[in-house]
Amino acid sequence: MRCIHLAGSLALAASTVQGHFTFVRLAHNGEWKAPTQYFRNKTELFEELPHPYSNNYFRLYNDPTFRTDYPDSVRCGRDTLAHAADTEVLAVQAGDTIEIAHTRKSPDTWADEQWYDCPNGRGSCDPLDPDWTMDFNHPGPLLAHLSKVPAGGDIHTYDGSGEWVKIHSVGLEVNDDGSLHWLAYNYQGLPSRFVFRIPEQTPAGDYLLRLDLIWPGLYQPPIYVGDQAQIYASCAQISVKSNVNGSLPQGILIPEDLTTGTLVSLAMYRDQSLDEGYVYPGGPLWTGEELVEDKPNV
Repeated sequence: MRCIHLAGSLALAASTVQGHFTFVRLAHNGEWKAPTQYFRNKTELFEELPHPYSNNYFRLYNDPTFRTDYPDSVRCGRDTLAHAADTEVLAVQAGDTIEIAHTRKSPDTWADEQWYDCPNGRGSCDPLDPDWTMDFNHPGPLLAHLSKVPAGGDIHTYDGSGEWVKIHSVGLEVNDDGSLHWLAYNYQGLPSRFVFRIPEQTPAGDYLLRLDLIWPGLYQPPIYVGDQAQIYASCAQISVKSNVNGSLPQGILIPEDLTTGTLVSLAMYRDQSLDEGYVYPGGPLWTGEELVEDKPNV
C-alpha cells in the first residue's frame, strides 16, 4: 500500500534490505558498465534539511528525496558531489544509445549475481525473486535530462545548478476503463528496458546525465503540500563527442522548475483516472530538432 510522505515519513527511517530504488548502472551501445562506475554515488546516512512536513531528516541509500531537501540532493541524489571526483566520465558520441538499470537493494548486500547473471542481458535483477525481477515499487514518469558543464568548468565539481534539458521520458497509458498504467512501474512487475539515444544534435562537451523516476504526490485543496512527490534522481558523468557546437535549447532549473506534474488529484494518485491537462514533470522534451510539450498520448 502506498503511503503519503506527510503521514508516513517515519517509515523512511526503517532499515531495509530492499526498500525504494536508485539508478546506479548504465550500458553504452549495449555494453553494461560496472555499478556506480559512471553514476555519482550517494552518502548513507545523510541528514537533509528540516522542513515542517516531516520529522525524518536522515535518509538511507534508496530512500526518496523531496523538493524541500537540499538542491543538490534533488538534482543528483544525496551528497553525490562528494563522490564526483571518484566517478569516471563516460565518452560517448552524439547519437549513441544508453540503457539504465536500477536497484532496490542496499549497497552492503550487493552481489555480482544481481548485476552479471541477469536474464536476457538486463543490467540488474533480484536473485531472490522467482523471476529475478528488479521491480519499481512506485509508479510515476521516468525522465532523462542533460545539463552541460559551463565553459571552463570541471565535470567533477559541477553541481548541476545550470539548465537541464529533457531528452527522454517513459510515462503512462490510459486503459480502456480510464485507469492508468505507468509503464516503468508496470503494476510492480517486470519493467520494460529503458534505452534511449543521446540526440545526434547534442553539442560537444561534458554533461551530467540525470535519471529520475518521480512518484507524484497528492494535491487535495485547500491543502498544498509542496514536498509530497518522491524523487529518485541519479546523475552520470558523460563527455559527448559531436560535430555540433554551441548550446542545448533552453531548459529548466532543478529544483526551482520541478513542480509541474509532481502533484496530482486523489483519483490520479490512485491510478483511477488521468487529470485533465496533465503534463509530465521536467519541462518540455527535446527531440533533437525541437522542444515539445511532454504529456500522455491520449
